[in-house]
Amino acid sequence: MVCHRCGSSNVNVQAVSVVRNKHHGLFYWLFFGWLIDLLLWIFLTIPRLLIALFGSKRVKTKVHTEAVCQNCGYRWRV
Repeated sequence: MVCHRCGSSNVNVQAVSVVRNKHHGLFYWLFFGWLIDLLLWIFLTIPRLLIALFGSKRVKTKVHTEAVCQNCGYRWRV
């Protein structure tokens, strides 16, 4: 494999994982989310605490491969 920038053949290919959290956006919390969260904590404190501690985390992980030139540091997706 040859670097696109400098033309060197000193290139390593590696797997890169990208982690994304699934959170609500700003407008959700400004207009609606804070009210639901507050009511759940007031009326369902113990179940809400258990869900917060042991509930599933909404995290997505994607893996893609990148090539990295060892001479100039340029990286690109393969």
